[in-house]
Amino acid sequence: MSRPPRPSRRRFLAAAGAGSLAALAGCTTAYSTLPNRLAYARTRRRSIPTVPAPVHATDELLHEFADETGEYAADALEAWDQTDEHDRFLRYSRPRLEHAAEYAEDRPWEAPTADAVRTVRGHQWQAASGYAYAMARVGEFDRDPTADAESYLERARDRHAEFEYVTADPATFLAYGRYVEHDLHQARALLSRRVDADVDDRDDDTSRAERIGSLYGGVQQNRARVDTAETYRDVLRERDPVSDGDHFAETMADARAVFHDRVEDLLEDREEWSDRIGEFEGDDVGESETGRRDVHSALYSRSSYGDSLVGDSDRRVDGGYAVYGTVELAKGWLFLAAGRAERERIEAEEVDVLDSGAIDAAKRDAVERLEDVLADDPDPLTLFFAEEAQSWIESGDRGIERSGLDDDEEDWRWSQANGYARYLLARGILERIDEAVAVATGDVRE
Repeated sequence: MSRPPRPSRRRFLAAAGAGSLAALAGCTTAYSTLPNRLAYARTRRRSIPTVPAPVHATDELLHEFADETGEYAADALEAWDQTDEHDRFLRYSRPRLEHAAEYAEDRPWEAPTADAVRTVRGHQWQAASGYAYAMARVGEFDRDPTADAESYLERARDRHAEFEYVTADPATFLAYGRYVEHDLHQARALLSRRVDADVDDRDDDTSRAERIGSLYGGVQQNRARVDTAETYRDVLRERDPVSDGDHFAETMADARAVFHDRVEDLLEDREEWSDRIGEFEGDDVGESETGRRDVHSALYSRSSYGDSLVGDSDRRVDGGYAVYGTVELAKGWLFLAAGRAERERIEAEEVDVLDSGAIDAAKRDAVERLEDVLADDPDPLTLFFAEEAQSWIESGDRGIERSGLDDDEEDWRWSQANGYARYLLARGILERIDEAVAVATGDVRE
């Protein structure tokens, strides 16, 4: 009987040695990540200052939304007790509805900030949608879910037409006006889609009751946006009365011209930057050891948000929302200018690599600059931009947080690079907020 050849001792030792080296390499990879993980833990623990809210609504508005949320939620939960417990929409939405009811009862906000408004409006939308769905399921929703869309849309148009570009306090006007026009723009765009919506025009997987819930909830959600815009306008005019102000439309147009001139040069530079990043493709060292390509790609990608903001701002202005468009254009310039400046800085300082010390220094610098901005009694527009920068520092923390040692190395490098890029952009934005505000308010003309 034939037997397979017995492996030689040399072949056995060679195989064993290769296996040991592979195991050792794996351990080395795992242990080599530990110093970085410790450094990043220290970075994440570095506290980020809280930015005061740039604008406020009123407690009365929040209580109105909370009252409405509670009523919708109570009626919906009562009706849902009559529905099939295996209803797929019920299983998905009931926890959200119960959470909305708890929020309406507890009313945990500390101040009527824009974040608090968005939160309570989100609960109101969930509750209104759930209410309409539940009532339709038990056969008690006997009206057109879009019946009020036309009147709410007309109200949004009227508020938009009435909003005067007059101010004695440009920074306050731009901050509040941005929120006024943002909510009116959203409400008009979405309500216009609801006016002629047909309950029976739905996907095969969507029941009639789900369609009713979606339409009714959407109409109420955007009516709440109009309510919010009116409140922001009223608060603005308490702080910045029309009677004390001057016409501001021409100043905003001049500011947009300045920003567009600056942005044009930055966009041309981005084309060259993109070509340079492509040259890193064949750089094995830059790709796998230093992460240079990842750093540049991440900074380029994250700063491209500025490019989209510039395009959006032009559309807002063309649609008649000049305040909204001016502020978005200023923010777009901030991202593009910060992206280029930080790229040039990290290249000059040779820290365009994945290095835990460089990443920690980037967050430290961003935090210190945020502290400096907040120390000078900032105006509402400065706070608006500072709040944006703060959010990028926070998202940077999430980028450098590794879930485990078995994460894919390529994904981990890209996550680190994105965290680094967010810190860098926050730093660059904070360095330029004063200039952005000066241009937007008309203090700088070119």
